[in-house]
Amino acid sequence: MRDREELVRRWQAGWSVSRGWTTVEDDNDGILTVRAGEENRAMEYVVLDADDKPERVERAAELALAEGGGRGAGWITLATDDKEARIEQLEDLGLEVQQDQDWLMTIQLSEQPALKLHERYALHTELESDLIITRATLHGGVVSSGRMAVVGEDAVADRIETDPAHRRRGLGSAVMASLVETAAAQGAKRGILIASIDGLRLYRSLGWKVVADIIIARSR
Repeated sequence: MRDREELVRRWQAGWSVSRGWTTVEDDNDGILTVRAGEENRAMEYVVLDADDKPERVERAAELALAEGGGRGAGWITLATDDKEARIEQLEDLGLEVQQDQDWLMTIQLSEQPALKLHERYALHTELESDLIITRATLHGGVVSSGRMAVVGEDAVADRIETDPAHRRRGLGSAVMASLVETAAAQGAKRGILIASIDGLRLYRSLGWKVVADIIIARSR
């Protein structure tokens, strides 16, 4: 569990860079508090090692439910090998569990294949401090995009999106390939991300491996 606890911690560090959430507090007892400051998502509580130490989930739930600002002000994210037990625990504690499934995934960047974009499209990649942003365009309009935060040797992918009208044309794969190439050039070696059901097939096709289920819940 220790390796996964560290992986979740490293994912959070990159995710916060991507979202611009720079205020993070570590209570040194398994909960990271992220001040997201967004409408309906003021605080995010990332629980480390929720399966072996479910009391951490209880403490995070108390914090999320105590957060002012109305429904959804306090959020909880955790990785688990026992999805049903953690969902039941969160619901019993009074949290609203997100129904959409997510997964924690990782890869050694050297293992992801290099891919080229179809000649109809253009690919633009830029580096903004520790954040890489890639966009695929058609006639100047953005049809696919993604970002990757580099923190030490970790590269955390986020917001990989493709316009529905342009899916199944390899755009997501090309965007990921460009992000990984640029991240590797910055010294990153390991990729980390949280995948939705829409992204799972794409990432698996590129060699990413599922490490754990991700559960997200919020205050009611």
